[in-house]
Amino acid sequence: MAASTVTTKMIEANYMGIKIVVDGVEVTPKDANGKVVEPFASSGTTYLPVRAIGEALGKEVTWDGSTATVYVGEVPGQATDWMKKLPPYQVSTNTKIFDGSDPKSYMTISGNKIAQGVQMSGGYKNEGYAIWNTNLQYDTMTFTIGHVDGSKEYKISLDVYLDGELAETYTIDWSDAPQTITIPLDHAANVRLETLNVEGTSGWNHEFGIYDISFS
Repeated sequence: MAASTVTTKMIEANYMGIKIVVDGVEVTPKDANGKVVEPFASSGTTYLPVRAIGEALGKEVTWDGSTATVYVGEVPGQATDWMKKLPPYQVSTNTKIFDGSDPKSYMTISGNKIAQGVQMSGGYKNEGYAIWNTNLQYDTMTFTIGHVDGSKEYKISLDVYLDGELAETYTIDWSDAPQTITIPLDHAANVRLETLNVEGTSGWNHEFGIYDISFS
């Protein structure tokens, strides 16, 4: 779709110290470069910066210059980056989150460098875990799990908790090829994935990676 024709109009913009408050919190609107952008009123209409409002509501704002379109939230036809949109909000002490922002930070599974995912680490009695706030929005969660190269060769159990209740348990061996799992969420408010050693001593931790995470 081609961009619409550009026209120029003169307007009277009234800057009167308009404040933006989202859910009780005042927001200082800024552009993509961090410069403050003040709201204004003109002919009875108040104009607010889209980026500031979108980001205050937890939505990414994207500008497509080729079509002169502002996208708030998902961009049609563009794959969702779930490690940025919905990363786990809490993980166990030794568990690591890789969000893809640092090219030097990754886990290696079956010889592949994985720059986005969660490296679960836990022992015989101290579980590794990660928790997502799914906020009643999703039907399923899909991910791939595999043993981290070079880590202890243990078998683990993967327990899935929905709203604090155990929903499913999987047994995964270090020698297994990475496997993709889809979990029915039934619009749960939160999801907790928990890993525990099935064998081995309590003094050594397992390392398994969860990646290619998506929700639908």
